[in-house]
Amino acid sequence: MKRFRISLQDTVPFIAFLIIFVFFAVASNGNMLSAYTLRTILDQSMITILIGLGVLFAAAQGSIDLSVGVNLALSGVLATRVALATDLPWLMVPLALLFALIVGVIVGVIVSRFKVSSFMVTIAMLIGVRGLVNYIQTKIGVEYIPDAVRVLNLPNVKIPLFFAIVAIMLYLFEFTKAGRYSKAIGENEVTARFVGVPITKMKILAFALSGLMSGVGAVFTLVTVGGTTNTMGTFLEMKVAMAIFFGGVLVTGGASAKIYKVLLGSLSITIIINGLALIGKSESQISEMVEGLLLLLILFITILANYRDRRRVKTAPDET
Repeated sequence: MKRFRISLQDTVPFIAFLIIFVFFAVASNGNMLSAYTLRTILDQSMITILIGLGVLFAAAQGSIDLSVGVNLALSGVLATRVALATDLPWLMVPLALLFALIVGVIVGVIVSRFKVSSFMVTIAMLIGVRGLVNYIQTKIGVEYIPDAVRVLNLPNVKIPLFFAIVAIMLYLFEFTKAGRYSKAIGENEVTARFVGVPITKMKILAFALSGLMSGVGAVFTLVTVGGTTNTMGTFLEMKVAMAIFFGGVLVTGGASAKIYKVLLGSLSITIIINGLALIGKSESQISEMVEGLLLLLILFITILANYRDRRRVKTAPDET
């Protein structure tokens, strides 16, 4: 019987999170630990976490989805417009999910069937769809969501809904074929195909889930802000990608992809931003510099830890 081992690379995100949290808790003279600050950190991390959980399926396959920000904006703008035009307030929610899902499926089909790099496809979507969103916004202007839907922003509704969605995504990624096959593709696509993993289907599914969660993010954004804005989803794709890699997921995906890494990465970035504000260093250039340097450091440590773990597995004798 083999002994259970905790790999070094899996502990890096926890250590990084604890160091960052403790540092800012001390540097801010305890202000980081106030109920208001902790609630703000959770609230500001929600959208990044939700969308990151969708992108994780693509990241596990060694791909990336940089279209999530514009997908969120497009689905949010279109869903709000239709809900207001039809005077059916709650139509906004399923429409946002549907529009975002369609975009995700389109990306998945292009990546899987036409063998185009996910980076190139989603960058093209990022540029093209942003232009479309700006055109629509110019024509119809900023719109406020129906009052009936604002109930979703109440803490006793929003927070339980958030944790319920996280639990569902956790189940899908860790206990279904969607997650297991995605990690298998990231580890070795040729081997995965040889053992019967439906590569094309799984890639489409991964980007479909990424798109669907962009729709979820659109709903959360709309109820939080109160309506559409010209900056909806701007730079969100960079924040999500950074949260995933900050959490210790390798760019090659595979077994390094874990749900908790998205959670820790998202929370760490939000803690850095709020922590710098609490200690009077809220300038954007300082925040960006700190985030960038920490990301490089954590990626280096994660890669090194992954290398050491693989060497240990290869050299360790079988234990029975």
